Amino acid sequence: MRNWEHNKLEESELKKLVRDVYDCKTFTSLQCGNMVISVFMPILFLGAQPTKPDFPIPTGNIRRDRKNKLNHFDNIKNWEKDLQDWKDETDIRDAYKKDIGMVYEDHSKAGPTSINGYPIFMSCKILSKDDTNRFLEKYRKYEEMREEFEKEFK
Repeated sequence: MRNWEHNKLEESELKKLVRDVYDCKTFTSLQCGNMVISVFMPILFLGAQPTKPDFPIPTGNIRRDRKNKLNHFDNIKNWEKDLQDWKDETDIRDAYKKDIGMVYEDHSKAGPTSINGYPIFMSCKILSKDDTNRFLEKYRKYEEMREEFEKEFK
């Protein structure tokens, strides 16, 4: 889990995504406002944090505690290492979540039900903020191009 990084979309993938969103083949989090967690269910699991390690404490059993006191310093060293690992893991997850720009999925993968008129997805793809900005820039250009093209037929 230490390698949480957003995949950067290639230019061809980005163009395909723009076309698919414009043609309503792909649904994005930009289209559902504050309903993102309800629409894209896997996002719920990004909030689950790893469990913080507990400090080694006496058990209340005299014989077990006497034996544990001999190992107490080793337990504290292990706890300190586990605590540092937990902090590192939490920082990595938080950085990943802060860099999420957009969530999307193909309409064909929507579930059979909906919520407030929005589809529900049990899978999704995630774009970083940089890729989301690239997407929005290309989408605006594509939208203008399509509107200009449509005007020629009216």
